[in-house]
Amino acid sequence: MNNFIFHRFLGILDFLRKLETASQQPWATGSGNIRVMSDDIARHVQPIVTMLKQDCEFLDLSAAHQRIDQQLRISLRDGLTYQQLEQEARVLRELVDNDPPFRRFAYVPDRKAQVSDKMGHEWAKAWEKIPASKTDTQEAVYCYALDRNTACVFHLVRVAEFGLRRLAAKLKVKITHTGKIVPIEFGEWDKVITAAKNQISAARGRPSGPKRQRLLEFYSDAADHCLFMKDIWRNNVSHTRKPYTELEALAVMGRVRDFMAFLAEHL
Repeated sequence: MNNFIFHRFLGILDFLRKLETASQQPWATGSGNIRVMSDDIARHVQPIVTMLKQDCEFLDLSAAHQRIDQQLRISLRDGLTYQQLEQEARVLRELVDNDPPFRRFAYVPDRKAQVSDKMGHEWAKAWEKIPASKTDTQEAVYCYALDRNTACVFHLVRVAEFGLRRLAAKLKVKITHTGKIVPIEFGEWDKVITAAKNQISAARGRPSGPKRQRLLEFYSDAADHCLFMKDIWRNNVSHTRKPYTELEALAVMGRVRDFMAFLAEHL
């Protein structure tokens, strides 16, 4: 999902309208009927034109983008009179005005935009320790922002699965099917979680002490996280048992984020 700074775009369009009367502006220096723009004015106009070019490219306003790229930027470099600048600004503004009626934009409410804006900070440690989870995390947050709540939960479950398999690797669990060892990446959630529980049982048999207590807490917390997500989310999403609401998707996101943060801390 790409962010578009709409107020900047509106400000640039307002600046274009001012340039349509450039020769009448107080900053239009020089004398005579034909006055060439000063270098100071050109240096002020050029970055704004560059920003407009970027916005036109983002919005697929091809006619305006082409006009800037092939004519206006070159003219600004080579020198313009204020009258020529007025004409260029007028043509460019008309191209922009006439192009966007059929463009479609998605609006993200502020409460959801904040979730998206905080994503890089809140998930950074999980991405560092489990980089494969990053793409699905981003997709989940973008789906939430665009009100695709069930799709959001689907991607979050994929994120949790990356974490679960990384946890299984840390626990050095062995998963079998019909008596044969199965690679962790192909193991079913039930078997991975069962293996984690077996590790808890093994830890309980160790002599009492701080090391045993730390292991019990880690295994127990990890198993609780995994079992909760499997029973409530993965089964429902995988088998199309229900759609998810915004609040449910946000709750899933919080729980998966906590799980991944837990793993990032202990991996």
